[in-house]
Amino acid sequence: MKNIVRKEMKPEKLKKYYIKTYSELYNLVNSRMKTASIPPPPKIKRKDKFLQLRNTLLVKLGIVYNIIDSELTKIIEALKTISLMHPFYKELFMAKTKKTPKDLVKRFTMLKHTATRIYNDAKQQIKTGLTGKEIVGAFKAGIGRLLSIYRRNNDLIIAIKESIIEISKLPDITGDLVVIIAGMPQVGKSTLLKKLTHAKPEISPFPFTTKTIIAGHITVEPYGKITLIDTPGLLDRPLDRKNPIEYKAVLALKHLADITIYLFDVNPQSYYTFEQQLSVYNDIKELLGDKEMIIAINKIDITPREYLEKQCIRIKEVTGKEPLLISAEKEYNLDKLKMILINKLMEKALHHES
Repeated sequence: MKNIVRKEMKPEKLKKYYIKTYSELYNLVNSRMKTASIPPPPKIKRKDKFLQLRNTLLVKLGIVYNIIDSELTKIIEALKTISLMHPFYKELFMAKTKKTPKDLVKRFTMLKHTATRIYNDAKQQIKTGLTGKEIVGAFKAGIGRLLSIYRRNNDLIIAIKESIIEISKLPDITGDLVVIIAGMPQVGKSTLLKKLTHAKPEISPFPFTTKTIIAGHITVEPYGKITLIDTPGLLDRPLDRKNPIEYKAVLALKHLADITIYLFDVNPQSYYTFEQQLSVYNDIKELLGDKEMIIAINKIDITPREYLEKQCIRIKEVTGKEPLLISAEKEYNLDKLKMILINKLMEKALHHES
């Protein structure tokens, strides 16, 4: 039995791409042109000022073009890397840029071709110009048009840059089976994650929000890795209270989850009412569509028996599922929950092989 094969690029691959804004690119162009070493034109005496001017302009035009071409190439490579990543990361990217990586590859490839055409035209005009005024005019027009390619797309380039920075900070949270732990604050999500994984979880910023994403792992040989994820502040409140960028970031989670565990705390002393918890459950159920959900009631060790039985019936009526009764703190029934997840991983592995 082999682990489930994953060919997606990991977020850390994006760290090698530093995308320059227009301001950064312009400063680099200025610096390179000022410090450029201009050799005399071949087989021409230094005293011929016109030919020396022409050579200087050709060298500086080449500097501008090479910098812009290099940056556009880097952007295209970064976009192609994102195209090969898990849909979760691609959705996060699109939440910020409002464009698919594939569409942006086409756009920047066209810009790269445009830059090459502008460069060749300006170079030809400088080579064939008959006066200093003519070739200086061709040079200025050429670099102006080259720089305008980058300047006109600067807002989009900044969005791409920020997306790459944010996504590259994330750990690899895709796993062979990804389980999202959802539920309102204080229902015991973080405790459940720690108890199931028996390890210190990874905590990283969640892109384009002020929230974090917490991940833990269960290795199941020879089937692969179960990744458990808690997203405090994202899947624990009604979705209509989120700003547009947070909402889009949350939408990306549907591409990540294989299974979602939704935790209820039905204790009379719970921080939130059953109706509030049910409202968030309905939001998440609608978000995830037909993705599988496991319903669990936590903190049964401190919930009165008669109240627990009553709320179990209500949950079953509303969700159509028999809730699993657990205590994350006391580790009651966590072995049963863990085995459910392991069986799901095995099923996925066997389905993948077939």
